[in-house]
Amino acid sequence: MTVVYSWLNPKLGVRESPKHGKGIFAKTTLDKDERLAIFGGYIMRIDDIHDLPKSIQGYPMQIEERFVLGCKNEIEDTDFFNHSCSPNSGLQGQIFLVAMRNIMANEEITFDYAMTISESVDSNLVFELECRCGAPNCRKKITESDWKIPELHQRYRGYFSQYLQKKIDCLYKHN
Repeated sequence: MTVVYSWLNPKLGVRESPKHGKGIFAKTTLDKDERLAIFGGYIMRIDDIHDLPKSIQGYPMQIEERFVLGCKNEIEDTDFFNHSCSPNSGLQGQIFLVAMRNIMANEEITFDYAMTISESVDSNLVFELECRCGAPNCRKKITESDWKIPELHQRYRGYFSQYLQKKIDCLYKHN
């Protein structure tokens, strides 16, 4: 029996993505702020990613400077949310993914990985990804420092992972 740690809204499904391999797509129209997924799994230190099977090392989601959330041996449907520099969903808290706007049927559900990823504390792990989203505002490369981009602070306000939103808020308190 397969254990499922995460929840995927039944209005969503996994299928081939023209840009990313597999992706998550809306089966029907979704409303702004509708909950799309709840991420679950094991809480692991960032460096524990090296101990995972190579095929799943790219799937854990950072939930704090030192910790990630993910599965240790299997991939779940919620692992197929792809990145976009022009996303239609974002985070609420640490583990909830919600629609940032109304989403049409057959639209791929994406979020900007800048909403969850930052530099790792006490780790040699560095995140960097070539972006193929094709959005007009594509950054071409996604890094663990993207959360620091001021334009993203305005565009994604309220949709950053909680730990990153706190870091962003501190940046503006000191200015």
